[in-house]
Amino acid sequence: MSGSTTVSEGRALSPDDWSHPAERRYADAQARLADHYDLAVESRVTETDAAGRVHYLVGGSQDGDPLLLLHGVGTPAATWLPLFPALTDEYRVYAPDRPGLGLSAAPSYRDRDLRSYLVAYLLELLDDLAIDRPHVAGNSHGGLQSFLLAIDHDRVDRLQLVGAPGGVSRDLPLLFRLLTVRGLNRVLLWLLSRGDPVENARQSMQRVNVVDASAIPDVFYELLAAGQDLPGRPESQRSLATAQGSYGRAHPLFDIRDEIVGIDCPTQFVWGTEDAFYPPDVGRPVAEKMPDAEFHELPGHGHTPWLEPGDEVAGLVRGFFDN
Repeated sequence: MSGSTTVSEGRALSPDDWSHPAERRYADAQARLADHYDLAVESRVTETDAAGRVHYLVGGSQDGDPLLLLHGVGTPAATWLPLFPALTDEYRVYAPDRPGLGLSAAPSYRDRDLRSYLVAYLLELLDDLAIDRPHVAGNSHGGLQSFLLAIDHDRVDRLQLVGAPGGVSRDLPLLFRLLTVRGLNRVLLWLLSRGDPVENARQSMQRVNVVDASAIPDVFYELLAAGQDLPGRPESQRSLATAQGSYGRAHPLFDIRDEIVGIDCPTQFVWGTEDAFYPPDVGRPVAEKMPDAEFHELPGHGHTPWLEPGDEVAGLVRGFFDN
């Protein structure tokens, strides 16, 4: 990842620019993943008042409409890299690491106003980039953030939810209910981290994110494994888990369907039938009540459907924003 830097887009970094060994390993895996997809993508950082350092990936046409990609609760910004080739000829694509994941800072989420804090760094990032209302695609937890950008701040032009988004139900899967229990989540995360980190990452993706992992390259699992050693990440992720719920019950923010249905910007849901979080029947009634929304069901696809084999999801994402 290389290229010139501009004031409006933060500071471009190479893997050698990171001071912590774990950060250098992660940045190197991220660069190798971009190389796997033959991408001219830059790794950049900016400083925010809300969350400290925010790292993001940026690529594509300098003159293209801005497109913001928001990742899920346990997957970093680099998870979006397989979609970049379908978008970067026309759009300026930005994929930030949510604080606590990837190369962003790792703050505590405890004792925060979760509704405002989840998007505060995004608002600062958009302001720094002089972007008013980008197109936005959100996956899972990033879907919840996308909804909040639209509902609370009117900062979304076109909205796409790729995979089941947060905000449509408080009924979390069993593992995620257990992770809301303080103390127990520390034990569970320790148990899940035992053994070979790369193999653990592989099993986690199969358990939660995809039905068919055959299109995922080995370097992607190496990236996820490297992320486990980033400074401050375990503590930040545990604090987010307990902020998002307590003793198995999700925070009320995870069911804002009555507010979502009032979003009037063009919206598209892309939802796999095998999504590990919620089946399509959870999201379809929400889409049907919205003034300008459509719903695409993908047979045999999981929670991060663009990581499944084939280019169907890339075509849906590109087609929606082109329209």
